[in-house]
Amino acid sequence: MQLRESGLTWQTVGDEIVVLDLDGSVYLKLNGSARLLWDRLGAPTDEASLAAELVERYGVDADRAAADTAAFVAELRRRSLLDE
Repeated sequence: MQLRESGLTWQTVGDEIVVLDLDGSVYLKLNGSARLLWDRLGAPTDEASLAAELVERYGVDADRAAADTAAFVAELRRRSLLDE
């Protein structure tokens, strides 16, 4: 999976990413771990790799990282922001 290539634009503002889905007129503001995951989704990846990034970067428990990653990815899927 990776970020959808069409109809998305985003800008880094300080330590946050502001995302605009031009197709659905949806606005998102991401910071912290969500920003890290968003950055990694610029190239093909999977949930396990994303969760491993959270463990490595933030030192969180692997189960917590997997749950947080699954929730984030589910939200992006719900908003149709990913290509599978």
